[in-house]
This record gives sequence, structure tokens and C-alpha cells, in this order.
Amino acid sequence: MRGLRGAWTPVVAALVVAGGLWLAITPTASTARLTSEATRGVTLTTMWPSRTGDVDPGLANAVDASLARRGIAVETNNEKLFLQDVVPALKPRQTQLFRNLRAVGMSVVYRRAEPWENLKGQQGTFRVSMRFTLQGSRLGQVATDVGYSYAIRKGRLWMTSDRALDQEIGSNRQPWDFGPIAVLRKPNVVVITNQGQSAKAQRLATETITAAKRVRAVWPGQLQVVPYVVALREPQVLTEIPPTLPGAEPAQVRAMLSPAIGTIQPAGGWVVLRQTTLTQAQMTHALMHLLPVRLGDGAPHWLAEGMAQYAELQALPRAEQAAKRAELTKEQLAQITRLPDDNEAISLRAVEQLIAKAGVKRVTEYYRQVARRGYNDAARDRLMQEYTGLTEEQLVESVRGSAG
Repeated sequence: MRGLRGAWTPVVAALVVAGGLWLAITPTASTARLTSEATRGVTLTTMWPSRTGDVDPGLANAVDASLARRGIAVETNNEKLFLQDVVPALKPRQTQLFRNLRAVGMSVVYRRAEPWENLKGQQGTFRVSMRFTLQGSRLGQVATDVGYSYAIRKGRLWMTSDRALDQEIGSNRQPWDFGPIAVLRKPNVVVITNQGQSAKAQRLATETITAAKRVRAVWPGQLQVVPYVVALREPQVLTEIPPTLPGAEPAQVRAMLSPAIGTIQPAGGWVVLRQTTLTQAQMTHALMHLLPVRLGDGAPHWLAEGMAQYAELQALPRAEQAAKRAELTKEQLAQITRLPDDNEAISLRAVEQLIAKAGVKRVTEYYRQVARRGYNDAARDRLMQEYTGLTEEQLVESVRGSAG
């Protein structure tokens, strides 16, 4: 940015990228002008203002302009522009971040949200909404949060930290935050690994495509066309602080959250591999959780887990299928009075009984509907009866009867 000669300079103009894109910053307004073409239809007038009103206007406007340039830099592959406002000590990590974003392939818009801490005149830390679209994924826009600290020093804006809010908001845990990474892109899968692991990426891509075909035979409903498989050695990738899922799981599906206010339907999902290798059955299980991920989270856990267990079962030899079904004894089955959320074996048996009674097509349609509209127990019960013809009580009775 050409010199911010002081917080109250009447008008400061900055050349954003070559080709004549300019933005004007005024201390009396909380907006900065930028062509919609430069930000892919999002202008700085839509940036969220400070709710408290205690952000110095000069700092706020300069940060908004810097964030806009940041998105343009990713779009136009302009590393110099991406690093323009970054202090020297931060440049190595931000350089790697830029290269990782370009490797993944995305368009990005950054929006300043609320101020978080250290607001002292012309310096402060902000929660920033990073909204991105994965190119070629056929998914909608995704949102994640980062925490950036800025300061105006000698009339010049600098990003001084990109880690200030890691613990508070769980930021800097996306696949591009670790690096350097390598991205293998195929028509039906994208695999993200650490750099230098091309053989591993090729193997995972082949295994994913094979498992996806198996799942597609079980799941005739809505799916994520391009699975994104993340297989980094860093265990903290796509985890929360504190972790909410057991770290011992071989694979997890992590939702790509939509920025749409009030929506319960994710934009998509990541398949995160927590082990070096997975069996075909384990990969099938993971993909079964991925394919309906965009539907929402209204489905009961026994149904979601049972469908994944059912798909996994189809990838096992007959002897192993029989052994898995034998995990529940007759005595245990006879004592079931409800469908618990924390028992994988009962979830599998419940889905098997539901499919035996109603068929795969009707069960998957029930899944689709209840994921979107299963707001409470009454709604889930009504939808089960409507789409499968069974009540939960009848299904429980059927599971108990399968003991014989």
C-alpha cells in the first residue's frame, strides 16, 4: 500500500493490482471502494463493522483494504501482493500459506468480523472470516475463521501476527496451514498430502475411487461428487480445540461449514485420514459418512453410524461379515429397549433391519429427509414412519427379534 501518511490523511489511494484497480480510503467513512470484479462480486461495503464502535477508523479501513488485496492476490497468483502488508518475521509462514492456497486451488474473500483484543488506537486483533470456494469441487462457498493482528506504524499498515486467536477460535488448522503440501487432483478425487508423498497420494486416490463406487451402490441419494482426502502427518489438522472426536479413529469426516447465516447444511466435507493406511472397509465407512454430509445434522446418530457400518460391511469377506454381526449376543439383543447413539453394533443391526423391512431406497430417502428436517424426536419419529413405514418402537422390536 502506498504510504498511509497518518491516520487522518484526507484521502489515501492505493494501487491494488496492475491494471488500474484502485481503492480510496477516507477517515470519515467506514467503507472503501473497490470494483466488484476485483473481489468477485463482494465489495468492501459489505464488511462487518465493529459492533462496539471502538475501532480506530484509520485502522479499520486499512485492514479492510489489506484483506481485499489478500483475496485478489490469491485469485491472480500475486505472491508479492499477498505479502505486501506482512511484517518480515511473518513472511516465511505467510509465503508458505500463499503457495498452499494456490496448490489447493481456490478463490478467497476475507472479511473483518469483530475486534477481539488489544485495541489500542491504531493496533488490534480481529477475527477474520475466510470464505473460499474450492475450484472444480462443485461445492458452494465455505467459511473458516482466522485471527489476524494489525498495527499502523509510521503511517503504514502491517500484519503483525496470524496466530493470536489460535486457541480461542481454533484457527490455523486447515489443510493449507501446514506445509509444504502437495495436491493430487483427479476427476473424482482430490488428495492432499505432505510434499514428497506422490506415491501415497496416488494410492489413496485409487482406493478412494474404488470405495466411492462401492458406496454409490449402497447410497442412491445426494453425494459429494469430488471427495477431498486429507492425509497429512500433522495430527492437529482439521481438529478442534479441545478435540471433540477420539484421535484413535482411522478416519474422520469434518464438515466444510457454509457461511450462510442460519443454515444447518454444510457446504461439503473433508475426509481426514488419521492413520498411515486404511483398509477398503475403513475407507468405505469414511466415505459413507462423507456422501450425505451436505444434508445437515438432523439425522439420529444411530442412523448415520449404522449406514456407515452397513457400507463397511459390504467391503468385508463373508466370514468377517458374520464375525461382525456376531459381536452382539442373543442376550444383548433381547435386552434392547431403545436405539442408542453410542453403540456401533446396535446401529448396524438397526439399519440392517430397516433395510430388510423397507428397502435401501426408502431408507436412504428417510436419511435425506431426517437429516434436513429431524429437528426433534417427534419429527424424527414422524419421518421414519412416513418414509419406512416403521415406528422406532417397531424397529426396536425387529432388532430384538433378529437375535434368533
